[in-house]
Amino acid sequence: MKITIIRIIFLVFWTAFLSGCQSRQAALTFKTYATNANEARLELNGNTWTVPYDSLQGAVFKLQDINPGYAHLRLGNFQKILYIEPGTDLTVTYQRPGKSRTRTSFEGKGAAENTHLDTPTQLVSLQQDMTGEMVQKLLLDSVQTRQARLEASSLSPAFKALERERQRYQVMRQAFKYQHWTTEDVPFIEKQIKEQPELLPTEEYSAFLREALSFIAWFQVSERTYYPLAKAQMEYLNTHFRDTAIVDFLMESVLTNYMTYRGATDITPMLDIFNQRVTSPTLREKIKRDYEKYARILRGASVPDFTFIDTKGKEVKLSSFKGKYVYIDCWASWCGPCRAQIPHLKKLEHDYAGKDIAFVSISSDNNRDKWKKTVEKEQLGGTQLIIQCATNNEFADYFIITGIPRFLLLDKEGKVYDAYAPRPSEPAVVGLLEEVL
Repeated sequence: MKITIIRIIFLVFWTAFLSGCQSRQAALTFKTYATNANEARLELNGNTWTVPYDSLQGAVFKLQDINPGYAHLRLGNFQKILYIEPGTDLTVTYQRPGKSRTRTSFEGKGAAENTHLDTPTQLVSLQQDMTGEMVQKLLLDSVQTRQARLEASSLSPAFKALERERQRYQVMRQAFKYQHWTTEDVPFIEKQIKEQPELLPTEEYSAFLREALSFIAWFQVSERTYYPLAKAQMEYLNTHFRDTAIVDFLMESVLTNYMTYRGATDITPMLDIFNQRVTSPTLREKIKRDYEKYARILRGASVPDFTFIDTKGKEVKLSSFKGKYVYIDCWASWCGPCRAQIPHLKKLEHDYAGKDIAFVSISSDNNRDKWKKTVEKEQLGGTQLIIQCATNNEFADYFIITGIPRFLLLDKEGKVYDAYAPRPSEPAVVGLLEEVL
């Protein structure tokens, strides 16, 4: 009798053990119409799996010891968010049947959840003539309706628990399209923020966090320029957020965005916060590399003596402007926003005529004839130059110019004074020029 009881207990334990092991496993097969990549990568719950890809069998992932969650699938340029939970046996097929549309299909266990995740939904439309209270109610009602519909479905309970939160952020992102929020409305946005690292793979959550952070900072500062706004975001993060993954993600995002527009200017206080809070060695190294890259064009940095061509085909060296401050307009004739700055630039040239400043426009046009015609047609003043070879633009590389128009100010020695000078249309440009002249 004892032996029989022991056997029963053992069988029950062993069955439960095997069942528990199996319930933590999942399988994913990914196939696509065409790709140049030879391996696929899947990220789930902080873990990464990399498997080979071939055109016949696709990419096959065998996942062990997982929790339910959103996964990020990458294959070459293809990226997709999927939902995977223990017991999933899912085949994902991506096809490109025509130039105008793409399609993803799902088969197997987990297909219903991923089809739901992949289905576009109609979002609430906010009208600018609404009051803030009306907008808040509309957003909350929309969240409630969508979540009720989700709960009534036959989808996996684990999926519904995550998906109702993803959908909430999907709706709440619409809040930032409303243009009449006031300081009194900030608590409403703050109340929507929850630290949910399991949602970070989704665009709805990660974008909401970035947008909410910018929104809150906007109402915290009086001077709404890059540095005060970025510093306010970093300080808010440092004070209000505790989850390591979310802090890492948002702080890296804020600093990367700041350096894109202001380089390493005034960044030290924000770097101090970043280095105190961010734990990821990869992100710390990335920001360190970015800082070192941008630091070479900080105020006082020497500038190579670049050579350009004027409208008569004559070579002009940057050093020929030494002895004056040099306000440089980096532009191209095909660039609409660049052309929009022309009237404002002409006004600056007129207002500061006879002062110790040279106005120099450097075009990155490929077509010199078109450039010269634009100079003549627009009756452009100052000194008009063009880069000798636009496809090998060492000047743009040196100043890390990733978009135009971009304006620079050099001092009388030809060194950097402001590698991210205000545009002629911005009131701040007058303050900058008055500061140096």
